[in-house]
Amino acid sequence: MKIIRTNLIFTFILILILLGCKKDDECFKAIGINGEWIWVESVGGFGGWTLTPESESITKKLIIDDFFYKEFVNDSLVLETEYELGISEETLLGTEERTFIKFDSGGEQAIIIEDSELELIDQCFDCFNHRYRRN
Repeated sequence: MKIIRTNLIFTFILILILLGCKKDDECFKAIGINGEWIWVESVGGFGGWTLTPESESITKKLIIDDFFYKEFVNDSLVLETEYELGISEETLLGTEERTFIKFDSGGEQAIIIEDSELELIDQCFDCFNHRYRRN
């Protein structure tokens, strides 16, 4: 009876593993990048500027689903592209993070997601860190 019980437990665990994430990017999506994000601020540039919706008199919003990244400025769609998520072997520029989003239209940003905040970090010197909150 103990052997049957042990085999059942092992089989159940194996099924859970097999039903889990198949790729790193699928696992990463599960932590919550999908959704609607409202721009809070961008910090960076040569002068270390802080840009906000108030200082720039604009609003920005991201809508991210399983396949598309959409960026809106003042409720007008300015970018729609497919994307993929990944984990770098080395830390990314401007952060100790290794997770990134790569756009089919070109470009790559490091990603930090904490609670209801998303930070996108441009991958170049004197570029910006963009902070969003989940809507």
